[in-house]
This record gives sequence, C-alpha cells and structure tokens, in this order.
Amino acid sequence: MNRFRYPALYVRMAVYIGAALTAFVLIGALVFASVASWELTGYLEARNSEIGDEAARILKSEGREGLRHWLRTEATIPDDATLYIMDSAGDDMLGRPVPGAYKDFVVASAEAALQHEDNFRPVRVTPELVAPDGTVYSFLVVPSNITLFGSIATALGLIAVALLVIASIAWLIAGRIGRPIGELQQAVRNLAAGDINARVPESIARRNDELGQLADDFNGMAEHLNTLIQGRERLMRELSHELRSPLTRLQAALALAAARNRLNEDEQRRVDHEIAQMNKVIGEILRYSALDSSARMNIRLVRVDRLLRELIDLEELEAQSAKCTLHLKAERNLEVVCDKDMLNSAFENILRNAIRYAPAGSTVEVDACREESGDPEGRHADIRVTFSDSGPGVPSEQLERIFEPYVRVGNDSNGTGLGLAIVKRVVERHGGRVHADRSKGGGLSVTVWIPAADFA
Repeated sequence: MNRFRYPALYVRMAVYIGAALTAFVLIGALVFASVASWELTGYLEARNSEIGDEAARILKSEGREGLRHWLRTEATIPDDATLYIMDSAGDDMLGRPVPGAYKDFVVASAEAALQHEDNFRPVRVTPELVAPDGTVYSFLVVPSNITLFGSIATALGLIAVALLVIASIAWLIAGRIGRPIGELQQAVRNLAAGDINARVPESIARRNDELGQLADDFNGMAEHLNTLIQGRERLMRELSHELRSPLTRLQAALALAAARNRLNEDEQRRVDHEIAQMNKVIGEILRYSALDSSARMNIRLVRVDRLLRELIDLEELEAQSAKCTLHLKAERNLEVVCDKDMLNSAFENILRNAIRYAPAGSTVEVDACREESGDPEGRHADIRVTFSDSGPGVPSEQLERIFEPYVRVGNDSNGTGLGLAIVKRVVERHGGRVHADRSKGGGLSVTVWIPAADFA
C-alpha cells in the first residue's frame, strides 16, 4: 500500500530545518536588537547631549590645554561610552591608545578631505573641533563595550539562541523521528526473539510518511507470519488427527486379528481402506506443500474451454455413480497462461466436491466466460469459471473458511479437508482469486477468476 506520492519524511526534515533557520534569524535579530539597545544607551545619550558644544567652547576660550584638562576631569561622559579627541594623525589628545579601526577611520577621513578643493568639505561621520589657530580635531564618541565587529554580549546572546533552537529542533526530531524508529527497532527485536504478537503502535503506522509506511508494512508482515505460524500449528494438529484416527482403527483390527490369528474378509477390507485413506491424506499434504511460492510452474498457453470439456468427460462416470448430471456452458477460445496440470487439479477438486454433494437427479452446472476485470492494477480481462450444485450448501458464516486447510462443514468425514485449500493456493499462484457463495438452488457455488492471456 502506497499512501503517499512524495518523500514525506524528507519534506518534514526540510520543514524542520527551515523552521529552525527562520526561528534562529527572527530570535537572533530580536536578541541582537535588545542587547544592542541596552549597550548603546550611554553612547546615544552622549551623542545627543551638548558635550560637543561644551568642548568647542572650552577649545575656543582656553585652547588645547584647557580642552585636555576638561576632557580629563570635567567632561560628563557615561560609563558605557568613550570620548576621543584626535588630531589628523589619529592620536588621542590624552595619549590614550585608540583602537586601530577607529584610528584608521579618522586618518582616512582626514586624507579624503585634503583631496578636495579648499572651499569643499565632504560630509564626515565624526564632528570636528577647530582651534583658534585652525587646527582641526576629530570629536569621536564610541560605545565602550562594542567594537566594529560587535560585542561579547551580542555574540553570547546569538550563541544562546542557536543552542536553544538546535535543542528545540533536536527534541522535535527525536520525538517525531527518533521515537518511531526506536519503537520499530524494538518491535523487530521482539519478533526476532519469538514474540509473534509484536507490533508497532498504530499511532506510528498511521503516519503519512515513510516511517508510517514502514511500520504499516512491518505490522502486515508480522500479521502474515502470525497467520502462517498459526496455520502451520493448526495443520499439524489436523494432520495428527487425520492420521491418528485410521491408525487407531488399524490397531484395533490388528489386535482382533492377533487374537484369532487371522483376518476375515471384512476386516481385511477395513485395513485396506484405512491404509488407502492414510495414503490419500499424505498425498494431499504433499500436493498442498508443493504449491508454495517457490514451486516451479510449467507455464504455457491453455484454452480453458477445452480443459473443462476434457475434465467433464473424465468425471462423467463418477457423476453417473452419484446419479447426477454434468452440464458445461463455456465460451470459445478462453485462453490463459498457466500451469495446465495445476489448473486442471484445482478444477477437478471443485468438480468432484460438487458431485459428492449433489443430490440424485440434480445437475452440476459449470459455466465459463470472459469478463472485463475491475482490477485497479490494469489487468484487462479475466476468465471466470463457476461450479454450482444443488446440494446442502454451506452456512454463510463458513463460506470464507472452507478454503482453509482441514476445514469441514458439519459432520462431513469424506475427503482430506485439503481439496479447496489446494484450489485457493493454485488460483493465487496464477494471480487469480476464488470465491464461494450460496447458489440459487440452495447449494454451493464456487467461482474462480484467472487472468486472461493478453497478447497486446
């Protein structure tokens, strides 16, 4: 069963990864904005204050020394911001080391200004202070905890977000993928250990992805194995019963003969009958076992109408003994590709079963025709063969079970109980199907569908 047409598990993994990346970008941006806003508070406060105007007044009235003194002792600068007043060479007025990136930025700006006409000054990012003697200083306010490459707090925040997203996605994948795989693995181990009732939970088998399909296939396989094992055990029990009964009767007859030192004619016939019955049971078992999926088939083109006519002619004598008649209604040229001996054996079992239960004076009907197939796999047509009798029939609740080995209806003791089981296995080996129903006359109707030969 294929319940999906795309690799759903891979799509789900792609969705998980896409969701992780989206969550990381969104949460990371939020964390970055929050940390940056917190760290830039002092910097923005200094940039928006009148500290630049105050420095300009000091430089104008007190000169370079007065500005240096103000910068060292009186300037009101937030703790998380740093103020550099640098000359054109990028050296700080207080002699403090300036980060290389800021120093290079100021020097590059100064050199760029010299490349233009005297009456044109390009816009600069940093304000400028001009001394009375015309010396120009760069007025640079920078955040103390943030460099041009970011800050430690921002990096730690992004790392924390990444770990959180990874942990969340790992937990989700473990729950949606890892747990089902673990359940499937445990079910496989339990089945390998001999627990034929081991199954993957239905909550996993109902998933619409590859894991759900795998779990459903495993449950189907386990159910099939369970059916085979139970069938094998039932077959052994029935076989034991089928052989034990005639052996018991043989032992009784031989005990009587031993007491008299001879067998009379009736006892001899009884012994021969029981031995023949055991041979028949063993023969049917061998035939049934030989029809497994590994048995070799001699495939050829066969006309079903001819095969049925030959079978009717052969069974005519048995029908006369049962005081019933056989009637064949078959279309011409009903061709199938099959193992002729196998298919003939299946038809023979059904026909003999119908003759056995047909009442005296009744007719066993055999109808064969070609009909269009409703198979969704694209099979064009089937050859349908129906065997109908007017016997006692089969109760409705047992119709499907009559194709199981050793299933008998009522107190029937004739046959081996494997005839219809052999029919089902032969038909299924040929890709067909078989169905039993009550016929219009109250008896049993068995219908076989075999794929018609397709020469297209």
